[in-house]
Amino acid sequence: MALVGAILLIVSNCAEEVVENKEVPQQVVSKKFPDLSLAIQKRVEKKPEEAIEILRQYDQDFPNSPKILVQLSRAHVEAGNFSLAAFRFEQALSISSSPDLIGECAEAHLRADDLESARKRFSEYLEFTPDNFEAWLSLARILEQQGNEIQALNAFEQAKKITNSNDCLIIANLYLKKKILVQAEKWFKDAAKKENPSTSTPLVGLLKVKLLNSDYDSVETIILAIEKTFPGTLADIPEKDVLKSILVSRRIKELNDRGIVAQNSNISELAQALLEKPNKIDEPVVSNGPKFSPLLKTDDQSTEQNDNEIETDNSGESESHTDRSLADAFSDPELATIEPEPVELGWSAYLSRNYATALIHAQKAIDLDRKNSEAWRLSSQANFQLGKIKEAEMTILEAIRHNPKDLTTRMDYLSIARETLSSPRYLRELEKTHELFPDSEEILWQLARRYHLVERMPVTAGILYRRLLKIAPPESALHNQAKMELIKIQDL
Repeated sequence: MALVGAILLIVSNCAEEVVENKEVPQQVVSKKFPDLSLAIQKRVEKKPEEAIEILRQYDQDFPNSPKILVQLSRAHVEAGNFSLAAFRFEQALSISSSPDLIGECAEAHLRADDLESARKRFSEYLEFTPDNFEAWLSLARILEQQGNEIQALNAFEQAKKITNSNDCLIIANLYLKKKILVQAEKWFKDAAKKENPSTSTPLVGLLKVKLLNSDYDSVETIILAIEKTFPGTLADIPEKDVLKSILVSRRIKELNDRGIVAQNSNISELAQALLEKPNKIDEPVVSNGPKFSPLLKTDDQSTEQNDNEIETDNSGESESHTDRSLADAFSDPELATIEPEPVELGWSAYLSRNYATALIHAQKAIDLDRKNSEAWRLSSQANFQLGKIKEAEMTILEAIRHNPKDLTTRMDYLSIARETLSSPRYLRELEKTHELFPDSEEILWQLARRYHLVERMPVTAGILYRRLLKIAPPESALHNQAKMELIKIQDL
């Protein structure tokens, strides 16, 4: 009994100690949201690094605060940390979104060279602010760099009021590539007007337009205008031999009269020779008749002298054609008044997404010339966009029939065939196209991707990727993509 009593006494004492030592919970004191004015002041004072340090501490104390994240993002932009700025903007957007914040995020992605993220954010931003020309222009430049040519042209058209000379050249070359020559000419001229100082690039572009139009009068005029203002330019362009042939065929007599051997000269040298004034040799006049004093000239003699003077003045007319300036080439009314062809009007409507109108113009062009491959191609693309897949397939095959060696037409056919043909048949068409155009990087890329992702044949795909690495320029997007896919295959 004594033992039991001792145990109970010990237990009782322990219980009392527990009660006595039990701590009373302290009341949690919430922190007050910081005043951001100090960080903003640092930004105003051009001290973004100090602002970042302050805001990082605030972010630790109050994580996921949109106000702090936005200020931190802007400070990173001012410090040149564009990737971090984009990351912080994305954090802020995940919590609270607004159009202005989306626009700032898009700019940060763009300055960080993350084109894909910038494209997505600019597209999202323009849904809220469709009249923002600067955003359209940024999106257009991104799309052009990514190779989305039609979308880029549409975006550039939205921002045409604020385009600079370089933008105009990009647009003009895109239209030239699509063979929409009226629009290409317009934008080359706009580029020339906006350039300061002037360069030969817009005029060379205009020359290519006239060459495609077979407007050889204008070609000759522009050749001489370029070489007069920018000597030696034409000797380095791909079309130099064609231009030389045109100039020689049109001015062969004058070249022979000047003793110029065309075979030994390039296009620039020939143009420079034609621009030089011919040497005039004053030959003495020998007369067998009596010499008269000028004061004793008869009326008949005066009349004869006047006639000779008129003839002498007219002799300079042959030189007037070569004295065309750069401004003349752009201001010539004969060059400015061009009646657009139905195909050109059709492609312009297509790029504006007026597919029904494009189809009408395509049909007009086909009615004028049943062998016009470009008109058939336009008809196919318009039908495809309107959902008329069968008609699109029939017309693109007709385009190929009239121009079987055109890569663009083949690419359009493959886009349609992907929707209409079975997988084995489409693969055969892709291989056939690759055989016809073995140096086409895009075709080789599509074939490699087909074997990789659809046919599940990584060994064959790897061979094609390696081949692409050999022919694609190291700085191109396809070269980098092929390298990444090859790494994925090797890691399997």
